[in-house]
Amino acid sequence: MTKSEEWAYKLCKDSFFSLFSFVNPVGKKGKELCDVIVICSADIILISVKEINISLTNNYGVDYNRWNKRAIEDSLKQLNGAERFLKTVSSFKLKGSEEEIELPSEKKFYKIALSIGGRGKFPIPESIENNGYVNIMDEVSFHSIISELDTVTDFIDYLNEKQTKLSGVHFTGNGEEDLLAFYLCNEFNFPDSTYLYFDEGLYESLKKNKYYIKEKKERRESYKWDFIINHFTQNYFNENGYNSTTLNNMMKACEIMARETRFERVKLINNLNEVINTNIRARIYFSPSFNHIIYVFVSGKFENEKARLNELESRCLVAAFLHNKSAIVIGIAWEKNIHNDIYDVAYYNYKYVWKDTLDGAALIAINELGYFKKYYDQISKTNDI
Repeated sequence: MTKSEEWAYKLCKDSFFSLFSFVNPVGKKGKELCDVIVICSADIILISVKEINISLTNNYGVDYNRWNKRAIEDSLKQLNGAERFLKTVSSFKLKGSEEEIELPSEKKFYKIALSIGGRGKFPIPESIENNGYVNIMDEVSFHSIISELDTVTDFIDYLNEKQTKLSGVHFTGNGEEDLLAFYLCNEFNFPDSTYLYFDEGLYESLKKNKYYIKEKKERRESYKWDFIINHFTQNYFNENGYNSTTLNNMMKACEIMARETRFERVKLINNLNEVINTNIRARIYFSPSFNHIIYVFVSGKFENEKARLNELESRCLVAAFLHNKSAIVIGIAWEKNIHNDIYDVAYYNYKYVWKDTLDGAALIAINELGYFKKYYDQISKTNDI
């Protein structure tokens, strides 16, 4: 892996969470498909990285053609080949590994040719229609986009918006980072236009805007959500390994949490923090992004780890009983300590397992343990539970 490939992979892994990002996928006979692949649900992002530095001559046309062939055209061939192969298979391997990475049954591809070494020397198109839509980015625009849209859902939404609305559209600006600034200022949308006009340096101007700076500050606390995902999975895998019986559940929980947008993470963390920092013992919160996902936040003092996990499990059960017996419930139990806070993450999918005995268990938790009792009493007045 070259330094440029390693840099691109680290950006993806840090922003999109490591369970979504893979480096050096290979196809038939170990042939490298692309440099980085990001998989989230049905969405698959293929990234080809080419760092090309050529010795310049006095002939600009010759220099540009040489750089363009190696930096862009070779990436297009690689990306199109990778897409063709991955459409025909259900899994793939990584270079130097025998582990099979499963692919979704439905697939929607996004292709990125990351061309490094041409900025300031050669013009780079924002996209190319070559066996489908291909995003062309350089190191500055790629870093800017991932830094601003630093969740997998936000990044895919941007690519999808481009692919849907900007095919055949031309825009003025200083690079794709200016297009990004336009997207951010236009409430994460592109208009249906043939041409987009904006001043060069729009992104640099945006970063100095007081409202942009304020919003950035307001987002800082949301990275606690990112920390929970990464820290929990790292510790979980270190303690339990990759072959534990509950590994799939942990991966599913972390995938759902990681698919929340940055804007939604702000709201999620605000609710979690309110439980942690006040006398509120627990709260039920509905996922802003997914209507079948319920979060349960619990915080306070517990006798021991077993008691903490038992309460979290019971409260998740009650949340499903009260709202949706087919829901997926993700619970977070948080206990503040002098030195280090302790927390647990739990995942429950009740869709195919709910039965009458669970109704009874939920009612015991409500009436005998008092879990969400006031809430239960309130909704009992208008619903026949």
